[in-house]
Amino acid sequence: MTQDLPPEPPLCVDLDGTLIEGDTLMMSVRHLARRAPWTLLALPFVLVRGRAALKEYIARRYVPDPANLVWRPEVLAFIREERTRGRHIILATAAHRLVAESVAAHLGLFDGVVATDLGSNLKGRHKAAEICKSLEGKEFDYIGDSAADLPVFQAARVSYLVAPTPSLGRTARLVGRIAREFHASGWEGLPPK
Repeated sequence: MTQDLPPEPPLCVDLDGTLIEGDTLMMSVRHLARRAPWTLLALPFVLVRGRAALKEYIARRYVPDPANLVWRPEVLAFIREERTRGRHIILATAAHRLVAESVAAHLGLFDGVVATDLGSNLKGRHKAAEICKSLEGKEFDYIGDSAADLPVFQAARVSYLVAPTPSLGRTARLVGRIAREFHASGWEGLPPK
């Protein structure tokens, strides 16, 4: 008699710097600076209401086309492999929800999205708390790339690092269980299936 193994917990994947090279907020600001520079005059006033308000303001004016993002092939291959094994994949990002939903729709790999909206900027401990809340306190694994992800590494069952500096690698190992590191650069355009 064979015993079925319990399913692995959901895999939560960061966007900026992890799934893609670069930062979608900076891409959007650069686009607006070229195409609609007058919209940037309001940024200091919007920022007074917080980072989430800033991201909302920018995302309402421009969302980067996912077909033009620079993807990380190793990370995409890993996500596809985990999805094939039946694992739930969640895009968990500090990027605005409009950006996250655009990426999720483009790739068709995600079962859910946890992202910044007008009420909350999901970075650091706020992201860790929102992931835990959305999963009703159940275990999860996480793929991230920066010091801002340290609280999420700490909350995760297992974590994966993308292009870490030696310092980040050491610190992440002190706060969480790191299973693997991804180092390859990406490519621009639609990733191959």
